[in-house]
Amino acid sequence: MASYDSKARKARLRLILMGSAAAAVLVAGGVLGVMTLNADDGDLKQDAKASPSASPAASSAAPVVKEFTPADAPHIRLLKAKSDGEGIGTGFEHSSLGATSAAVSYWQDLDLLDDVIARKQWTAIASKDSPGTVDQGVTEVRKVREGVGLPPSGGTPDGITFATSVKAALARSLDKSGDVVNVWMVFDRYATIRDKGADQNPLRDEVTNLVLKWDGADWKVTTDAQYTAKVKYPHAYDPASKYAWADGWRVVNDG
Repeated sequence: MASYDSKARKARLRLILMGSAAAAVLVAGGVLGVMTLNADDGDLKQDAKASPSASPAASSAAPVVKEFTPADAPHIRLLKAKSDGEGIGTGFEHSSLGATSAAVSYWQDLDLLDDVIARKQWTAIASKDSPGTVDQGVTEVRKVREGVGLPPSGGTPDGITFATSVKAALARSLDKSGDVVNVWMVFDRYATIRDKGADQNPLRDEVTNLVLKWDGADWKVTTDAQYTAKVKYPHAYDPASKYAWADGWRVVNDG
């Protein structure tokens, strides 16, 4: 859910309701740490080949690292949730890939307008040492509802559906253990209204993050200040940028 810090909020959510659009602030955050999720990075290095006239010093030089972009580098194949309760998938392995898979799955499955469902979902994925996370998540849903003229509490109006698609992710540890991981995500979000079709102006290339903590059995979202204070912005994502790839951005594949 990111930190919900006022300085960190950047992403917006455009909702189409009764044929009109409205904006609501979501979240953004950042990254700090040493554990980067690099899909098959061991396959991305190639040894330097010495020419026939190369000196011994030249031939023993360090391997050359090929420059990739997120678009042409190996993609991250996300893990599937092991269980599905309270309307959201849970149960991801204890690894950087598990943390990234959890973050992407949570962000794509969270309800955007039904605060009752949202509370159940956030309760299922929030860290026990961060009790305010649930209330913050529900509060954001209610702000969105009020922003589009709905009562602060209630269900999603009939005939409206949303789809969130995370396209790229960057994960790094926020501590030395690797048990607290911040995951940046770039996503698109679409709204569809019955009899009116899909949103003609969907959200694209929005950026957000979730800070996840391993609780011994699964990855849970935390908004504990001792972790969110370490979050910093990464290099901007661009699928054609070698700098974005070097920073750790990877295209995700959840198929």
